[in-house]
Amino acid sequence: MLLCAAASVRVLAEPLEIGEARAPEPFTLEQRLLDAARHGDRATLERALAKGAALEARDEAGRGALLLAARDARDLALVQWLHARGAAFDAPDATGRAALSWAAAAGDRELAEWLLAHGAAADRPDADRRTPLFHAAAGGHVEIARALLGRGAAVDAADRFGDTPLMVACIRGQNAIAELLRASGADPRRRNQEGRTPAERAAPSAPACRAPTPTAKPTAWR
Repeated sequence: MLLCAAASVRVLAEPLEIGEARAPEPFTLEQRLLDAARHGDRATLERALAKGAALEARDEAGRGALLLAARDARDLALVQWLHARGAAFDAPDATGRAALSWAAAAGDRELAEWLLAHGAAADRPDADRRTPLFHAAAGGHVEIARALLGRGAAVDAADRFGDTPLMVACIRGQNAIAELLRASGADPRRRNQEGRTPAERAAPSAPACRAPTPTAKPTAWR
């Protein structure tokens, strides 16, 4: 029995040959380019491009250097620099979201307004059919929502669940956004796929969602 136990100890003490260290794989030039864009590192971007990195490179989520500079670094100057070198400023990622959608969600007003001024699609839907206005509404970013509406964003665009930007604002309790959307013509009677209206989904902090809808005055008889 003792010999068996000792043998068992010896067997278990032998290396299992799993989890061993692997030699690190070096970044490709394109990976360095994208990582630099993500971190706002213009010097490394310049070196990667000088060594032949492709400006149109994309990561595993379909995001290019300019989109990463907007989404992660939130660096307008870097976005402008990349655009001046030919990077597409309105190319969507694998989820359908372009730089404007991420800027709207983050509340980056200056970046969002620059993208809109240069022709970014105000109503580009993502994979869930949510336009940048949805993301601005969810975050309570009134001035970005105003800029989007000024560029023709559909106030009652519906996502794949039937929700509208007004519903999103009401759910999140974003009263100022709800007021802006209603003043811009958002229909408070719209229902989502569950049959619920913005008022029925509104948080307590969004009284504008429960305000009555003005009705037209009847024409007086003459």
